[in-house]
Amino acid sequence: MKADIVIVGGGLAGMTAAYEATKHGLRPVVVETRGRPGGLIASAKLGGVPFDIGAESWATRNPVVGDLVEELHMEVTEPTGRSWIWNENLGKAYPIPNGTLGLPADIDAPEVKEAIGDEGVARAKQDLHMDPSIGADAKDLATLVETRVGKAVLDHLVRPVAGGIHTSDPSVLAVDTVTPELRAAMKEAGSLLGGVTLLAKRNPGPKVAQTRGGMFRLIEALEIEVVARGGTVLTRHAIVDFHQDDGWKIDVQPTVRGADPAADPVPEGPVKSFETDRFVVALPGPNAMRMLSSRLDVPAWELPLGAPIAHQVLMIDSHDLDDGPRGSGLLVSKPLGQPRVKAKALSHLSYKWGWMSEVLPPGRHILRVSYGRPGEPYPEPTVSTALEDVNTLLGTELSEENVVADMLVRWDGQLAPQTPQHRANVAKLVEAVDKYDGIKVTGAWIAGSGFAAVVPHARQVVRDLERR
Repeated sequence: MKADIVIVGGGLAGMTAAYEATKHGLRPVVVETRGRPGGLIASAKLGGVPFDIGAESWATRNPVVGDLVEELHMEVTEPTGRSWIWNENLGKAYPIPNGTLGLPADIDAPEVKEAIGDEGVARAKQDLHMDPSIGADAKDLATLVETRVGKAVLDHLVRPVAGGIHTSDPSVLAVDTVTPELRAAMKEAGSLLGGVTLLAKRNPGPKVAQTRGGMFRLIEALEIEVVARGGTVLTRHAIVDFHQDDGWKIDVQPTVRGADPAADPVPEGPVKSFETDRFVVALPGPNAMRMLSSRLDVPAWELPLGAPIAHQVLMIDSHDLDDGPRGSGLLVSKPLGQPRVKAKALSHLSYKWGWMSEVLPPGRHILRVSYGRPGEPYPEPTVSTALEDVNTLLGTELSEENVVADMLVRWDGQLAPQTPQHRANVAKLVEAVDKYDGIKVTGAWIAGSGFAAVVPHARQVVRDLERR
């Protein structure tokens, strides 16, 4: 069967690539192993209210995601309330300062002093008079931050924020991947703090945004557009073989559920074959690596796995939460000893996103309490554990009588840490794949994590295929 373009993997990258293909007059075929597209963008209902169980917003540091949402005529919502840090080692909470991954845009802001003290502020200000070359070639975020602005900023601000967002310690996060604009801004300003200030001035609005109703609505809109323009989203099918022969021949097979919901679906049934001149691999990293190395001469390596994450989602009846006691939520610093709070983050979803509070009755709230860090035991949170953490973090006295409904959501090792070595390996892989005509690879493990990295990369690989 001939196809204009075949895209294997129906997550954000795959669906964005498919939409981009339709803008070039192509009719894409998307092959997705599960029963729905979206990958890590997924939804569930709690108490009859649909909400994101995966990624819930995008970073607004560049306009690419907003442009896509605008093309799809979707309404954008901005979060309500500030985000906070709970410093487990100090036993207190403080607001996250405006800036980049915890780095403050205004070192004299009162919340910065509250977080790192007078000595920490004084040490950070040394950055403003330091030779710009010092630390400028640091590959990982922790080295850059500690060298330029000191350990207090790293431990009390950057480590909880960057670690919470990327589920990895800043010591293993590649600077140019997790904050691609920072190094250039630092060079322009002559200091790290100056660079952060420049970025804040260029992007003065909210740092994140969401499609009204949840980010899963974006996947729904992409699928509607792709199908309306003649494309096909082939769910419950998996690629089982491919080879190059005057183009690409791709064999796919229906799938059935795996042994448990977290397991990959199992191919079973008659094989279908597609022939195409344009082939996009948008599978998760381990799956893509196995597939590519089985047929192509490409480097393979053991991909780093992210920490297993568990979200205990609680629907709560309590007017004590109406005013958002900690705004949109908190990130929790990693404890040095026995933790009082076991969670790594708390999101007050119904306060953060106004549309959600509109569909809930007065006094009803949805909280997401998140668990799981690298090197920690497999998270097994209970409702009771989550409530204890909620009460500590929000200063409330909630009990299980306040819980209307609850749900445990797991994402096991889905987000590969964006380490400098991983980025170097990716560059070699992409170079090897590019030697083959008509095939491209995309996805978070290639582009970097987050909507703002994945969306432009997925669109660009389709444009590159069209220009070849």
